[in-house]
Amino acid sequence: MASRSSLTILTHVTVWSLFGFVLLFYPPLTWNITVPPNFWVKQALNLVIMIGVFYANAFFVAPKLLFERNGKVLFVMWLVGVVACFLIVARTIELKLHVLDQMSRIMNKAPKDPFRLDFHLFMIMLLVMVTSTSLAMAQRWQADAQTRERVEKQHIASELSFLKAQINPHFFFNTLNNIYSLTYSDIPVSREAILKLSRMMRYVLYDTLSDSVPLRQELSFLKDYISLMALRLHECTTLEFEEPAPDKDYWIAPMLLLPFVENAFKHGSSTMQHSRIEVSLKVNEGALSLRVFNHIAHEKDGYQLDQGGIGLTNTRKRLDLLYENKYQLITRENAEDKTYEVVLTLQLDREKAGQIAEAV
Repeated sequence: MASRSSLTILTHVTVWSLFGFVLLFYPPLTWNITVPPNFWVKQALNLVIMIGVFYANAFFVAPKLLFERNGKVLFVMWLVGVVACFLIVARTIELKLHVLDQMSRIMNKAPKDPFRLDFHLFMIMLLVMVTSTSLAMAQRWQADAQTRERVEKQHIASELSFLKAQINPHFFFNTLNNIYSLTYSDIPVSREAILKLSRMMRYVLYDTLSDSVPLRQELSFLKDYISLMALRLHECTTLEFEEPAPDKDYWIAPMLLLPFVENAFKHGSSTMQHSRIEVSLKVNEGALSLRVFNHIAHEKDGYQLDQGGIGLTNTRKRLDLLYENKYQLITRENAEDKTYEVVLTLQLDREKAGQIAEAV
């Protein structure tokens, strides 16, 4: 911070030095006369006044008047008044330092009319005020952009929290129903299922607080979920699970893949007809590919798998928020064969994403 502040000050000093030299000090050096010392004093005083007015306008007057509803008229009056006052003060300095008299003697000309407009100085001061006002407007636009960015990040953080709050109970209650069914048929297996659920809920409650989790951890959670759901599958339902072996350490948004798999078990398991559930996961050079296929064994009237349910709808929103332009989601529903397929391709991150709340 200190080095950045020093750099900013150095930049301002450099710009003002170049400005003063080019517009105030260099032109007299090109004249074929010897300019008296009082003239340089006058030029230096003009530059100091310009600098003071520049920063007063940029940081105080323009932000207060220019962006107020009824302040534009007052700002125009301020602008005209400042330029006029500067010209009066500059001419007063010339008279007090006797610059006009000395210059007329050196140039062998009659003294200038003290009430005549100094057009050159007028244009320089107008340039200073325009630049100062432009700086104030740029700072305001930058502040507004930062505010919009903070609001957008806060909105994303709130929406993601809401989405995860919806997904987690949705998953939890569905899994409890599965365990409840197991308690009637196999108590030891139901106990094992409760242990798995306990481990999974620890992940849901604590590890998903961050915006991203290690991919291996997410895959372990998904594997536990699949093995838990497999415990209650009827023999009519065939389950195929292809587990990936990531080549490197990657990070992923927590519980992002679960709704696709959960949807397959919810609508693909059957006790009356042959059905198949396929879950294939591949990770290669930072690209994750998920394919979930299932027969539609349970479908309510008018229910669209791609649109219905809390999990899938919110997962689409999370993908849009977190992986914009970094994912491709394809869904295929075959009404004749009564099958449903989801193919997700996602570009993973090699580094952990910072929490949105901290960024705000």
